[in-house]
Amino acid sequence: MTDLLNEPWPPPEEAQEKVNPWPRLIRELLWAAGMTILLAVISFPLALTIGFFVGMARVYGPRWLGFFCGIYVEVIRGTPLLLQLFCIYYMLPELIGRAGYAHLIGWLSPFVAGVIGLAINYSAYEAEIYRAGFLAIPKGQMEAALSLGMTKWTAIRRVTAPQAVRIVIPPVTNDFIALFKDTSACSIIFVTELTRKYNELFNFNRSLIVELAFLTAGLYLMMSYPLALLARRLEQRLGGQKEAVQ
Repeated sequence: MTDLLNEPWPPPEEAQEKVNPWPRLIRELLWAAGMTILLAVISFPLALTIGFFVGMARVYGPRWLGFFCGIYVEVIRGTPLLLQLFCIYYMLPELIGRAGYAHLIGWLSPFVAGVIGLAINYSAYEAEIYRAGFLAIPKGQMEAALSLGMTKWTAIRRVTAPQAVRIVIPPVTNDFIALFKDTSACSIIFVTELTRKYNELFNFNRSLIVELAFLTAGLYLMMSYPLALLARRLEQRLGGQKEAVQ
């Protein structure tokens, strides 16, 4: 008992944190930045894959399929990301539960819902980018491939798709930068990414609100600026290749 009374209070670690809380704050922000990166690097490849096939279907698919893909693109682009996240995380489990299959939706955590929402939202924009890429390729190339005996799918895979992918690399990279910032919308479904962590920290550190804001903005900039440089390099390289071809 006397040992407890003789111990300093607060303990040395807590006293040190009261004097300098920054090590803990930086650790928490870095952890949240890692969650932001994880959301982006998982959801964006899904968005690219969905967008590629939707864009291809609108250009080369049958008319009925292109019609439904067009509706998909317009609905997703015409509704806010926040609303889509709400629908996926709250409305979808409710509808499945009412149908008597609530046990099938237990895997839908906030993180998974965030990944799905971001992937679906950005797939509509990527579909339009890929559609523009396919339309930029002269129709004569597809006709020439078909005249050589290729099937339509083989011609797409070997002739038009590689060219379209090269054309769309710069705008796709720009969308990846935008996705990094849009991960902040996932805070609405309780995913603790960088923006949500900032909100949590400044609620308990009101005297550091400006410093925390600058630090959070700096972390976003550190994540997105290298991608901006990459997009610029790819645009210059693609422009040089076009000039060489001309």
